Amino acid sequence: MSYVVLARKYRPQTFREVYSQEHITQILSNAIKSSRIAHAYLFTGPRGVGKTSMARILAKSLNCIEGPTDNPCGICHNCLEITSGTSTDVIEIDGASNTGVDDVRELQKELMYAPSNAKFKIYIIDEVHMLSKNAFNAFLKTLEEPPENVIFVFATTEPQKVLPTIISRCQRFDFRRITVDDIVANLTSIAKSENLDIDEESVYLIARKSDGGMRDALSLMDQVISFSDGPIRIGLVREVFSELPLVMHSDIMQAILDHDAHKLILSFHEIVNQGVDTVEFLNSYLEFVRQLVLLKIGITPKGLVRDDLDLLKVLVDKISSNSLLYIMSMLIKLKQDIRTSSHPSILIEVTLLKLTKMEEMEELNQIISKLEQAPSQLSVQTPTTIKPQPRDVPAQPVAKKENQEATIELEYTPPPKVNELTKEHVLSNWDNFIKKIKPAKKVVALYLKKEYITSVSSDVIFMDFDSSMQYRMVSDARESLSDLLSSFFELPVKLITRLNEAVQIKEKKAPTLQDISTTSPMLAKLVELTDAMIVPEGEGRRNNE
Repeated sequence: MSYVVLARKYRPQTFREVYSQEHITQILSNAIKSSRIAHAYLFTGPRGVGKTSMARILAKSLNCIEGPTDNPCGICHNCLEITSGTSTDVIEIDGASNTGVDDVRELQKELMYAPSNAKFKIYIIDEVHMLSKNAFNAFLKTLEEPPENVIFVFATTEPQKVLPTIISRCQRFDFRRITVDDIVANLTSIAKSENLDIDEESVYLIARKSDGGMRDALSLMDQVISFSDGPIRIGLVREVFSELPLVMHSDIMQAILDHDAHKLILSFHEIVNQGVDTVEFLNSYLEFVRQLVLLKIGITPKGLVRDDLDLLKVLVDKISSNSLLYIMSMLIKLKQDIRTSSHPSILIEVTLLKLTKMEEMEELNQIISKLEQAPSQLSVQTPTTIKPQPRDVPAQPVAKKENQEATIELEYTPPPKVNELTKEHVLSNWDNFIKKIKPAKKVVALYLKKEYITSVSSDVIFMDFDSSMQYRMVSDARESLSDLLSSFFELPVKLITRLNEAVQIKEKKAPTLQDISTTSPMLAKLVELTDAMIVPEGEGRRNNE
């Protein structure tokens, strides 16, 4: 007898043997017991989680000689034929090979014939999403009102491609990915049945590599068994899967912590020279960082040998949680970028080099927070509380008080008090005003040049700008600047900013969606729904011409 792979040999034959899908087996079992059997089922979920196996078990439960029953005997001729795939009343169709309307019409002709040896004629259509739209539409009436003894079971990994009109005519069941612990339990049981000498770490590695699919896990175990001629240990399994030893990942992390770019790139080149695929390396390193994160929050990863666990604990003590999360976010972004890159190794090298500088890269929100806190750290005194210092006597710094921030004595000369502002008075004291506000408004102060002051009335200062950027920067701070000017001149002062008309015409641009929403919310909603393009007035006319 020829060899049967583990995935086929240990395929579930009853509802009780199906792993991690209790939410589905319970419903189907109860439906069979209560004779509430639907005419169409849709099984969705990732590969290798038991969709087709569940369809066969359902078929056996319905067509068993002792059935319908939720526990088919497995020894009657109907059960044996369904298990071997030779039953004339349980037809398995590959949706990828029968995608057209003609295939559906052929199937509809067969529906007129009654089952030959069983109670129900059951059609199992795998990868049903591969059917064309016309084929689906041709199927609608048949699916809604099939013959009494006909049942359809659809299986797909991409339910979003199935027409909603088809889904609404079926009972839909979403299969879950199988947990690592459940896969480990099943693999351990199979290893005992096969008299395999395999360690726990190897089983966990196979389970993690299977990505939640039991069929993938059994296929990987078959591969490992074929490679080994004796006991199966973690080192051998890593060699089969091209998994890097944890110590190599540890060397890379240590180089990152030491800011040693030279050692880091050499370690990466050593890995590449061993023939390891760059994407596989990235996935493996992500899992390594994940294990460090788990240890950092007090969770011990499963399936690690003692030496590897000790190695991880040493690294965890050297790195902060924020650094680990930063590294993980960079690696996740790198994984997305690699998909569209023709030079993935270069992207990996650049990212690794960035990680050696991660302590020099502050988060944007931290920078913004520091800028926001800067004004509050400076106590700007009003002119009435500042006494001018003699030119030959330096100003004495104010001593810090306990639990209080230091107050900085600003060196500027307050203006003479006047009853009404004039342009000459403003210009002659403008430099002192800039000195006063510079600690709190460093950026804005750069654009407050006296040559921009065009006119001054009794309580208004007009400033004209030749640059839209300078105009926007000063305009955004106009209210606070007006308050500072009033405090400085001890008069109510209002600052008016204007942009030169020539610059307005030159830099005229389309309004943003936010600009439109403030004046016309309905128009903004129309633009958002229709994905319309906003162009400056007159530009559309010029383009049409």
